[in-house]
Amino acid sequence: MWYKLVLRVFCILWAIFLGPSVQAQNDSFVGFSIMNPTLHNPSWIGHDRIARVVLQARSQWTGYKTSFDGNGGAPSSLVFNMSVPVAAKFSGIGLSVLNETIGPVNNTVLNLPFSYNIGLNRSQLIFSLMPGIISRSQNFNELRFNDPRDPFNSIGTRETQTLFNLGFGALYSLPRNRYIGLSISNLLQPEFNYGLSGISNKSATSYTLILGAFRSFKKRFELRPNLVVKTDLNTLTFDLGTQVQYNTRIWMGTYYRWSEAIVVMGGYSLMERNRLKLGFALDLVIQENQAKKATSQEIYVRYELLDLVFGGK
Repeated sequence: MWYKLVLRVFCILWAIFLGPSVQAQNDSFVGFSIMNPTLHNPSWIGHDRIARVVLQARSQWTGYKTSFDGNGGAPSSLVFNMSVPVAAKFSGIGLSVLNETIGPVNNTVLNLPFSYNIGLNRSQLIFSLMPGIISRSQNFNELRFNDPRDPFNSIGTRETQTLFNLGFGALYSLPRNRYIGLSISNLLQPEFNYGLSGISNKSATSYTLILGAFRSFKKRFELRPNLVVKTDLNTLTFDLGTQVQYNTRIWMGTYYRWSEAIVVMGGYSLMERNRLKLGFALDLVIQENQAKKATSQEIYVRYELLDLVFGGK
């Protein structure tokens, strides 16, 4: 059964990466990972042969204020994804834009993933590459230096650096609506030093494992369990949960995010053939909540362009 595979893989990862203690990575998170899996693995753009656009807006630790002057500090992110199936050769192409602010740092990421599908009897094996650029801006005048000799203290203004990046993904779709995927991001390990010698600030290569299934029941219910595990080989975090859909229109779910929060979500599908989906997610912070605000909030919008095929209609 699928849940035995999920449990087995999770136990192996626990033994390898957790060791005596664990802390979560400082990666950006979204609540609707199951509704926009291309964020974790670019191979999803060729999975179901449906063109779509997705918009997600997230406010993390809503209302958080810094202890020094109350300005900034709380992460926020805006995600735009578009994927289009391809009539021949490659199975899908996409566009992904992420804008994220974390205190004095702003990241803008632009990716252009493409995927190739290999049919294996009743299964699919999809490979993908995701070239892109990442532009990072740092407001040095918002930093508080304990050591005035810190080399970053000599800048005192806003600096921006743009570098190339590369990601890779593989997705294996099994019979009975089960799937397993592995992706690697930051393969080029872009290093942001803003022109200062002797400074090393590399983005660590990150690995993401995703497992899940779609199982239909009577009375038009569908259950979607899902596990997402992220690691940079030094730290590890995971999202584990499930989503329930009714009549393909109403959906709700809950997740546990390691060392962070419990996520509850819900949404509704509109228009002909349910092509417009609207959703809202709420994170209830349960770890280190004295240094955070109690909730994070996220809005999700997805629109499917059912007749759009690159090289076709």
